[in-house]
Amino acid sequence: MANYLLSSSTNISIPEIVNEESVTYYVIIVEIGEVKWDVKRRYNEFLSLHEKLVDVGVDKDGLPPKKLIGNKDPAFLMKRRTELETYLQSTFHFLEKNLPPVLAEFLHFDKYESHFILRNLANDFYARELELSNLVISGDTVDSVPEKKEEIPKWTPLEMNSISQRLQHSCPPMDTESKQYDFTNIVDACCHMKELELTGSTDPLGTSNIIFNQLKYDFLAFKCLSRLTVNNVQFNDEHITSLGLLRSTLCELIVHNCGIISVANVLLCDNPHYTLDTQIISLPNMKLEKLVFLDISKNSLESLDSSIRLAPALETLFLNNNNINSLEHLTGLPRLRTLNLSHNRIDINKELHTMLGQITHINLSHNIIKSLVNFKKLYSLQDLNVSDNQISKLDDVFHVCSLPCLETLDLRNNKVNKVVDYRLKLLEKFGQRSREIRLDTETATQQELDKVSVLMALRVTREKKSPTSLFGNLPNSEQWKT
Repeated sequence: MANYLLSSSTNISIPEIVNEESVTYYVIIVEIGEVKWDVKRRYNEFLSLHEKLVDVGVDKDGLPPKKLIGNKDPAFLMKRRTELETYLQSTFHFLEKNLPPVLAEFLHFDKYESHFILRNLANDFYARELELSNLVISGDTVDSVPEKKEEIPKWTPLEMNSISQRLQHSCPPMDTESKQYDFTNIVDACCHMKELELTGSTDPLGTSNIIFNQLKYDFLAFKCLSRLTVNNVQFNDEHITSLGLLRSTLCELIVHNCGIISVANVLLCDNPHYTLDTQIISLPNMKLEKLVFLDISKNSLESLDSSIRLAPALETLFLNNNNINSLEHLTGLPRLRTLNLSHNRIDINKELHTMLGQITHINLSHNIIKSLVNFKKLYSLQDLNVSDNQISKLDDVFHVCSLPCLETLDLRNNKVNKVVDYRLKLLEKFGQRSREIRLDTETATQQELDKVSVLMALRVTREKKSPTSLFGNLPNSEQWKT
């Protein structure tokens, strides 16, 4: 990441001229250490910049003069290119120790150079604090502006790298008269920040050679972060350090599109020497005791590893859109209530109550499940989604019809849907609860309920058992015997 204050060399050049839609642009190349980017500027933009720089001491005759006639001549343009390059180099050298924002923005330092990125970030936090202070003075409260209070910072590795880099190097404020651009604004905000969204990329940033996912950063400045969302970043110890500092504060962790191949890549990402044996993962200082929500969907997981037990308080676990083909290591999550494993390659081949005894909501849609026999003892289960699987027989579904808490059952896009009177036969199996069940997102119609009542009466006759009245429209046992 570029930092002109720390770099041993900053080079500015104008190597070429381009013509776009009959407009002449001078291509400025800025190089700070290994970081490089280009900026296209018209002569009129140079002129506007110069007028502002004269106020901070730049020679008013330093800019090449404007020419009205012959300003498109190639020889003239090449001469002006050289003159503008000399002007920029000398001006930058003259103002380098206290670079004016107008020149920094002209050269796009505010987009690619860490000092000015932090300067703008500090200003944003300062303005936010000032606004809240004014609300308090006027008699309002922070709660009176919930939209702004709940605004979640959305950063990239660029901001994170800039902050990490700044914490490693002392740098006195350039403007001691004002706190508006003071780095302490950022430090204070990070220390109190509760939520953060971090999005990376493998593409170069703008016209630079900066790639987000090649930047290194840490979480040293964050003391209270309870919810962290990361998307499309390099989630490993080579790029992210000190994530372990969040173990005592994180309640929610969302990791999407990061190419994660194991849960340990997330929960132990800043420990390059971890092992997954019981002794290591049971160490108290490795656990995320407050983590109740973990979402590692849209990655490349093929199975669960024992590091999942580092989060014993988990209540919600999202693992959808991976390549998982088996369920292991879930027995160490006694508080788990919601599990999303949709869009994987799972076929349940062992009884789930041994792993998920207290589960209430399961989404296993878009897998390769053939039977629900291993769900039959999930007595706390309320919501089961097994749509888009390979269930073909009603007998393979009947196992869950006696579950006492089941409220919704989604079997859409299975072969079993094509069985004659599929809904009626299933609703009959639910007995007195058929009125309450939401089957394939829909509750039973009155017509269906009437038919179910008849089917139950016929079953009572066929099996010669005392009838059970569903809705009060079947005879009681004494009337039936007579």
